[in-house]
Amino acid sequence: MDAQSLASALRVEAEALAVAAAAAPPDRDVPACPGMTVGDLLVHIGSIHRLVATWIARGARPAGAGFSPGDADPVDWYRAGVASLLAVLDPGRAAEPAATWCPWDRTLGFWLRRMAHETAVHRVDAQAAQGVAEPLEAGLAADGIDEVLHLWLGCHQPPGAHTSGRAVALRVPGREWTVALHEGIVDYCPGAEPAAVVSGSSSAVDLWLWGRVGEEHVSVEGDVAVVRALRAAVAAATG
Repeated sequence: MDAQSLASALRVEAEALAVAAAAAPPDRDVPACPGMTVGDLLVHIGSIHRLVATWIARGARPAGAGFSPGDADPVDWYRAGVASLLAVLDPGRAAEPAATWCPWDRTLGFWLRRMAHETAVHRVDAQAAQGVAEPLEAGLAADGIDEVLHLWLGCHQPPGAHTSGRAVALRVPGREWTVALHEGIVDYCPGAEPAAVVSGSSSAVDLWLWGRVGEEHVSVEGDVAVVRALRAAVAAATG
């Protein structure tokens, strides 16, 4: 996705999250995040937004930064954090240098993409707490799949975990990825014969990778064990 589209998605998803959180009791459980309530979710994502804005401003990750709404209304506090983040994530400056945690992308565009997906997934969490979550927009979800496979697995695959070297293909309308996990290596191998195929809507596959929906929301063909190993590797990489 281009920077303008990501910025637009971030604004839309951030507002939808605020609306969903405002409509739910703060002590309502978030289904996909055991032990987390809607109030906890607001503090979590609001803190991430502030952390990133501070990271960009300082040129380095803040040490020991803690954020809390204190006596402020949590939704108002969350919205203020979104506004601060959007103020520094100008899509017209996406190519400019910025401190990030990605070895190969140290630009503002990294954070624009990362925050769009972080906020979108947590918007689903906030809506799920009320029983009905809207799917992710197809283009954003497809980009989210790509981000999970390349950024998260590429940076954070734990050594020795869930590695068989057997390929899994992920197919959504208009796009496909084939990935095999080896010891310390993620092999992006388009054209390889996969041991298994996961397919579905872009939203379903992205949310499945993030653990927000189960296998019943996607189609799995071939070796289910290899598919589950990929999902476990993603869970370990994304924390």
